[in-house]
Amino acid sequence: MTTRRRHPRPVPAQPTAPVQLLNWRHSSHFGPPAPCVLCGTTTPLRSHTKEPAHKVCAELWNSRHPGETRFVSDPPKGGQTNDHA
Repeated sequence: MTTRRRHPRPVPAQPTAPVQLLNWRHSSHFGPPAPCVLCGTTTPLRSHTKEPAHKVCAELWNSRHPGETRFVSDPPKGGQTNDHA
């Protein structure tokens, strides 16, 4: 039996900055499956600009591009924090 690779491209090296976890719980972050703009593997997730992207891929991209706002998190709902334990 052969093993299947999950990602057709090699997994990137470690991020250069701490990874900020994104909160993409809102239903607007889901759509029909499409290739991730960062790794090429199919995903139902969408960024705020409707780009198909895995949350993990977007978090790694953010850590490698500090100060850029291509992928952002949903604002916290009243009284909630963005602490992801």
